Amino acid sequence: MACLLPIFWNLLVFLVGFTSSVTFVGDDPVVELSLGKIQGGTMQSFTGKTVYAFRGIRYAQPPVGQLRFSNPLPETSWGDEVLKATSDSLVCPQPGITLFMSEDCLKLNVFTKNFEEKLPVLVYIHGGANVLGSGHSIYEAGPQYLLDHDVVFVAFNYRLGALGFLSTNSSESKGNFGYLDQVMALEWVRDHITHFGGDPEMVTILGMSAGSMAVSLHLASPLSAGLFHRAILMSGSATNHFDIDNLFWTRKLARELGCPMYDPTDLVECLRNETWPRIVAICKAWETYQFVNMKWNYEIDGYFLPRHPTELIEEGNFNKVPLLVSYTANELDYTVNVHLENEPLLHDLGSNFVEYSPELFLYKKNSIISQRLKDFYLGDNISGINTENIQNFGQIFSDGIIGHGVHRLVHLARHYTPVYYMRTDYFGDRSMSAPLDKDQKPLGVGHADDLQYVMPGLWYGTIMPEGHPDIFMMQRLTSWCTQFAKTGIPLNTTAIWPPCNSTDLKMLYNGVVTQVGSPGYSDRYAVWDELFPTPAGSGGAAWKPSFVVAIATGMASRLIGKLM
Repeated sequence: MACLLPIFWNLLVFLVGFTSSVTFVGDDPVVELSLGKIQGGTMQSFTGKTVYAFRGIRYAQPPVGQLRFSNPLPETSWGDEVLKATSDSLVCPQPGITLFMSEDCLKLNVFTKNFEEKLPVLVYIHGGANVLGSGHSIYEAGPQYLLDHDVVFVAFNYRLGALGFLSTNSSESKGNFGYLDQVMALEWVRDHITHFGGDPEMVTILGMSAGSMAVSLHLASPLSAGLFHRAILMSGSATNHFDIDNLFWTRKLARELGCPMYDPTDLVECLRNETWPRIVAICKAWETYQFVNMKWNYEIDGYFLPRHPTELIEEGNFNKVPLLVSYTANELDYTVNVHLENEPLLHDLGSNFVEYSPELFLYKKNSIISQRLKDFYLGDNISGINTENIQNFGQIFSDGIIGHGVHRLVHLARHYTPVYYMRTDYFGDRSMSAPLDKDQKPLGVGHADDLQYVMPGLWYGTIMPEGHPDIFMMQRLTSWCTQFAKTGIPLNTTAIWPPCNSTDLKMLYNGVVTQVGSPGYSDRYAVWDELFPTPAGSGGAAWKPSFVVAIATGMASRLIGKLM
């Protein structure tokens, strides 16, 4: 009998650990966490299933006062009060209508259908070039499609722009605050998601665009180890060539606000006394050309990120979980069309491409690289951008900002973990950027056009009405994502969609029908591989692309003196 007591006790602890603590006030659920009680509400999934929605739960203390430009602190208990979590929080400060924003924005939403289960958990990290976006259930991250499946869905806000990524390159302010917010949100999920029917040992992080880049950073970060068990990356990865100087933008912001520029303590203290609307307005004014770009990025701080993510993943020093990696066929091809009527700018961009290129495509100034990109995409005799070649110009954004980083992640990570690689080729009824044909149908599939099939929102695509021709694609993608969250493979078998591994490299092309073949745009990405080799690929001469390009163009002798 004594021998049975430990077994009985372990079973009791297991059952108590996963017993729901939910009660109901009318139809509204009330869940009790270690922090206190939370009252949610109800909504309907796409097919009319009841969804329990807990919106606006604070996961970190408000990053205001001395906590602005500081690492986040976890939320503390709110005692006996019942927290009303029945509506979305205000979003983090960003360009837009300030009425809908607040610095007290580090909050999350949880959606579930069943408190008694141990269901897979999908955690969404929103995109927006690190300056826009939110986990808001109406604007961007609606649960209606995913909650037709047996998952728990979490979406959250994190600090953006200067408030999330300002860095003095010193101990006073190392940056990465937005990424540390994400880590804290994942820790909250680990600690509390069982009360919502979620399994903390089956967490999938899903990111789009800059959110996908963030997912790749969590792959590389030791702080994120154990907080997730699968990863879905849609149109973005930090395994790219980006050279973004947060310190430069920090000092520019300080100068334009009349703050000290160089002493870190003085600079941060001054900016803490500025209003966030003024900080956001100053930074917004820098986006003069309206091209897709980034001004704020991660810091290699020795804490969240010990070294460049490309180095860590290439060496196998990352959180090795199954990956589902995708991008769209046309990504940013059409985003440059906004300037089609601006002939002087297009002429200047073409005739002075070498001067514009580093700023537009985020690399250190290098005329050889710039000329190589111009020759490959536009031709060496082109002096201007026009209707004939503007899509080629857009392809440089597609490849340089999105596609090549995704390509590189797949090629590096597949040696250590299974990677399911996909390109969305389906032209749906709606597009964020693609031009329309005579029947008002998109001519391509642009950046974030695939997100509308995973979660509805005002920004990327509202809920489809009954009978909409794209419903089948929504059902397909949500099925793949939730199946992947449950099993680590998007389909019941790998025969139809084989993962990339150290010996095999295949891509699934997601059109009206699907087919598997060799990865797309390999000739285009080969140019970026040549210009920006990985540390191992450059023979140890890490991040010296000029030398590689010089050899390829017969100009090594001119550069050797500069590099030695």
